[in-house]
Amino acid sequence: MKKIIFRSIFLIIFISFIIITYLTIVGIETKVFNNQISEEIKKINKNLDIELKKIKIILNPIRFEINAKTISPKLKIKEKSIELEKIESQISLKTLLDKKFSLSDLKISTKSIEINQLISFIRVMKKNPELYILERLVKKGYLIADLKFEFDSSGQIKENFEINGFIEDAYLSFLKDYNISKLNF
Repeated sequence: MKKIIFRSIFLIIFISFIIITYLTIVGIETKVFNNQISEEIKKINKNLDIELKKIKIILNPIRFEINAKTISPKLKIKEKSIELEKIESQISLKTLLDKKFSLSDLKISTKSIEINQLISFIRVMKKNPELYILERLVKKGYLIADLKFEFDSSGQIKENFEINGFIEDAYLSFLKDYNISKLNF
C-alpha cells in the first residue's frame, strides 16, 4: 500500500515537472487571451481594436508569470489600420488565479509604416491641430518603432514609457518653397 502511494506521488511530481519544463522551454500557442488583450487595448482608447492571431505563451516559474507574444497583429480604429511586427507582454499568474487579468508591461514593435499612414491613424484617435499640420508637412517617409509601456496595479499606463525608433527617407515640405528630402534619423 505504501509503495502504491509513494509511486503515485512520485508519478504526479514527475509529470508536473515535465509539464512545467515543457511550458517553460517550448510553451504553447493559443487564442485564449485574445479577448482579454483586446479589452486591455480598449482601456487605452475605447475605439481602438486589435486583430490578433495565435499567442505564444511561455511560463516563467521563477517570476510566477506568463510571457505572451503574438506576431503580425493589426491595430484598427474606424477604417484605419496599422500592421505591427509583434506584441509581447508579461501576465502575472497571481492576477490570473484571482480572475483579474492584468498586464505588467507591454512591448510593441512595428513593421515599416508610412509616416502619413501613422499620422492619419493617430488623428482618428486625437483631433489635434498639430497633427493636421504635421500631416500636411510630411509628404513621405517610413517609421520603425519599438514601444514599451508599464502598467500599475489598476491597469493605467505609468509615465515611464519608452519609445525608440528611426525614420527613413522622409520628405518634408514647408510653404512650397522649403523642402527637406532624404531625411533619416
